[in-house]
Amino acid sequence: MTLSARAQVILGPPGTGKTSTLLGLLEEELERGTEPERIGFFTFTKQAVKEGKTRALERFDISQKQLPYFRTLHSLCFLQLGLSKDSVLGSQDFQDLNDKLNLRLAGSINTDDGSIFSVSKDDRLLFIENLARMRQVSLQEQWQDVDDVVGWFELERFSRGLNLFKRDRMLLDYTDMLESFLKRGRAPTLDVMFVDEAQDLSPLQWAVVRKLCDHADRIYIAGDDDQAIYRWAGADVDYLIRNSKNAMILQQSYRIPSSVHDIATRCIGQVASRVSKKWAPRKEKGLVQWENSYESIDMSESDWLVLARTNYLLEGVETYCRSEGWFFKNKNRSSISEKKVKSVKDWETIRAGRSILVTELINILSYMKIRVPKSLSSLDFDSFITFETAKGHIPSLKNEYWYDIFDGMSVSERSYIRAMLRRGEKITKEPRIRLSTIHAAKGGEATNVILMTDLSSRVYNSYQKNPDDESRVFYVGLTRAKQNLYLIEPRSQKYFPI
Repeated sequence: MTLSARAQVILGPPGTGKTSTLLGLLEEELERGTEPERIGFFTFTKQAVKEGKTRALERFDISQKQLPYFRTLHSLCFLQLGLSKDSVLGSQDFQDLNDKLNLRLAGSINTDDGSIFSVSKDDRLLFIENLARMRQVSLQEQWQDVDDVVGWFELERFSRGLNLFKRDRMLLDYTDMLESFLKRGRAPTLDVMFVDEAQDLSPLQWAVVRKLCDHADRIYIAGDDDQAIYRWAGADVDYLIRNSKNAMILQQSYRIPSSVHDIATRCIGQVASRVSKKWAPRKEKGLVQWENSYESIDMSESDWLVLARTNYLLEGVETYCRSEGWFFKNKNRSSISEKKVKSVKDWETIRAGRSILVTELINILSYMKIRVPKSLSSLDFDSFITFETAKGHIPSLKNEYWYDIFDGMSVSERSYIRAMLRRGEKITKEPRIRLSTIHAAKGGEATNVILMTDLSSRVYNSYQKNPDDESRVFYVGLTRAKQNLYLIEPRSQKYFPI
C-alpha cells in the first residue's frame, strides 16, 4: 500500500534541518489560525515530540492541554484506545512471566550497536517474537530471517506462553497497542499531521501512519533513507524510498564542511537502493585526516565525539582518556559520578572556612572511613555547618587535602580526579568528550569526530552479506562531524573500507 496522495515527503540529508523544517511548517499552521487541537506531531522518540511541543508553547499563547496529539505513535495508540498503565505489560509482570516460564527476561531490548546479540538468550526470544509482529510477518518467517542460535521449538513455546500470559491478565505490550489501534482504534480528525524520523518506522508503524493519514487534510512526512540504520530492528526504509518519487529534498547542510561532505558522499554512493540526493556542505573546508591510533590525537581542548561500530572497541579509548585526565562520557555515564565531584568541591569549600549544608557534609563523610555520629544525623539537613562546628561532632575530622583523607574512594579514582583538576577540566559541567557506538550517536554532532573503522567478526560477516546496511551506518558516523574528522586506521583485516 502507498501513502496518501496528500502526503508531502521531505528528505533531509545530515545537518539540513529536517526537524527544523517540520517545526517551521508547524509554526506556519499556528500563525494561519489552525487550531492546536487539530494538529498531530508524531515521531519516533519522546525527545523529538518534546522539541515540537516546546517550540509551539514558547511561540504561541497556548497550553499543553491544547496539544493532545503531539506524541510518539505508541503514546497516541495508548490515548486513543483509552488504556491505563495497569493495562500495559510492566516490570512486575515480566518478573511473574519469568517465574511462570522459567525465563530470565529483562523486559526490554535496548542495544546500541545495531544487534540483538548483546542481550540474554531469553531477551532474544522476546525480540524475535516482537520483531515478527513489527514487520507483519509470521513468526517462522522471522525466525528463518534471523541469524541466531535460538531454536524454532523454543521460540514457538515462548511465543505461545507469552500470548497466554497476556491474555489471562488482559495485558498489552507496546506492539499490541499498535495492532489494537489498527483493529479498533479511532484516528483523530486532524487539519495537519507531521511525522518525523520516517526512515525508522516499521511496517506496522507505517500502517498506523496510513490510518492517521486517512483522517488528516495536510500531511508532512520527514526522514532520510540514507540514515536508516535500524533495519535490524524492523525499520522499513524501502517503503520510504518507494514513496519518495516526488519528495522535497533539503539541499543545504548547516553542519557538514566540504571535506567531510566529499568522503560521506563517496560512502553513501556505495548503497544500491536509495534516493539520489544533491546537497551542499558549508563553505568551510574542514579537515579529514587519517591517524594510526586515537592515542596520537590531542583531545585536551574543544568538544569530541569518539565513535566505534561496537562497544568493545571503545574500551581502549576509555582507558586512554582516564590516563590523560580527560573528563568524558561513555554510554551516557560520566567518567566520574557527580556525587563524587561535588564531595571534592564541598570539602574545599568547608576547608577554606566557608559553610556547607549538613547533607553535603554527610555526603563527604561517605568517602571517608568515618562513621556519621548520631548528633550530626539529628541536625536539620538544610542547615549550614562550618568546619569547626563539624569537628565538634566528629573530633577525628582532619583539616587535610581531600585526596589524603578520602580513603573510602579508590586510589585510582582519586588520582583520576586530581589529574582532571590539574588539566583544568570543568568536571561540574557536561563532559566535552563523548564515547559512543554509531547507533547510539544518531542525531548527535561534535566539532571533532574520531571514527574507528574496525569491525567485529559478526558485523564483518553481516557486511559481506549486506553491504548497504553497513554503508548507511558509517555514513551516519562520518556526518556527525561539524569541523574535523579523524579516521583511525584499522588494526585487523576486518574493517569498513572508507
